[in-house]
Amino acid sequence: MSRSSDKKVIAFVLKGYPRLSETFILNEILLLEELGYPLHIVAMRNPGETKIHGDVERVKAPVSYVPDYFWQFFGAFMLSHLRVLLRYPLSYLPALHFAAWRSLNRWSSSTIKRFSQAVYFVDRVVPNAQFGQYYAHFSHGPTTLVFFASWITGIPYSFSAHAKDIYLQEDEFLRQKIHGAQFAVTCTGFNRKHMAGVAGQDAPVYRCYHGINIEKFTRNAALSRNGKPPVILSIGRFVPKKGFPTLLKAMHLLKEKGYAFSAYFAGGGPMETELQTLIDQFDLTANVQLINKLSQEELLEYYRKADIFALACEVQPDGDRDGIPNVLVEAMALEIPSVSTAISGIPELIDDGKNGLLVPQRNPEALAAALEKLITQPELALVLGKAGRETVKQEFDNRQNVIKIGKLLDDAMKSPALENRDFRAIVKYS
Repeated sequence: MSRSSDKKVIAFVLKGYPRLSETFILNEILLLEELGYPLHIVAMRNPGETKIHGDVERVKAPVSYVPDYFWQFFGAFMLSHLRVLLRYPLSYLPALHFAAWRSLNRWSSSTIKRFSQAVYFVDRVVPNAQFGQYYAHFSHGPTTLVFFASWITGIPYSFSAHAKDIYLQEDEFLRQKIHGAQFAVTCTGFNRKHMAGVAGQDAPVYRCYHGINIEKFTRNAALSRNGKPPVILSIGRFVPKKGFPTLLKAMHLLKEKGYAFSAYFAGGGPMETELQTLIDQFDLTANVQLINKLSQEELLEYYRKADIFALACEVQPDGDRDGIPNVLVEAMALEIPSVSTAISGIPELIDDGKNGLLVPQRNPEALAAALEKLITQPELALVLGKAGRETVKQEFDNRQNVIKIGKLLDDAMKSPALENRDFRAIVKYS
């Protein structure tokens, strides 16, 4: 698919760029560029990570950074506010009023901070690009920025919602963002149902799985343990919603029953000390190894060592949860028999007993039983692994899913601009 050089540019707005944990966004950028969409990446911060994916070098889009620390860049922000006020007085003032009202009403500076970042973006980035659409990843900060930028400039916006960004913000603000957007996409049917419940069943919210590059995740050889103890792999940040303590308890139960195995937990994060304490407490020091963040290339090495993939995801009391973890899709693409929990969008990927195993969340006994089944029934494990790859091939091919996003962006940019969109009616505050 080719596009003319005068094609309107898409402002691709992210919380941070580049980020090691957001491979799915990097893949989307590369595929959109391959399909001919001109992008301009706008990041709300530079994460400054020492390790990045090698594929970042393939990105052609320019990158602009919007300052994240208001007081550190006070003069620059104030100058941008003045210039945008003079350029867009009729839209700037009501947008400012809403942002200030919302921040004061909640005793939080978050909304006014995002408004200021939007003003900086409108002043410093927008005049130098022919934007036809603002497109944000994550429905909290980045979408707040494009919500205000669209209100001020009339350039339409759309966004992609994922997991905690949906469930950890007020439904009312999410509703306003959906109603202001030309469309929203989200990575699970579970999320889509929730967002439609918030914004109305006719809201332009579409399910679009992240997907993966199937060709990249192809097993070089059939799974074979050759009489060796199985290798169990789990990947994810060491945070509560990933359920690593539950997985360790399940492994403790396996060891008590006399099963030999080794395990790698890869991801790093704030719970590392707690997890190491549990490993020691459960006498799993010789079995389980904690590993920090890995690049995609390094992760592939661990996938190829694995006989079983396990992810014990949990819904947190504040609503935080995963959607469909990308690592689960990757493992299944590599024919690794996988077990996870029946929460959120995971049952959209795993059909229990047909292409993987599902257990209740926070249930180490059920998880241990599922792992035991995969250890003791290698024929079943092989069947589940092959079926898992077929599911990924049919439903989670990232190229097909990005083509769908591209079509939505095309349709959005053919629509009239939003100069006449009444954002004050959308926000309905007093």
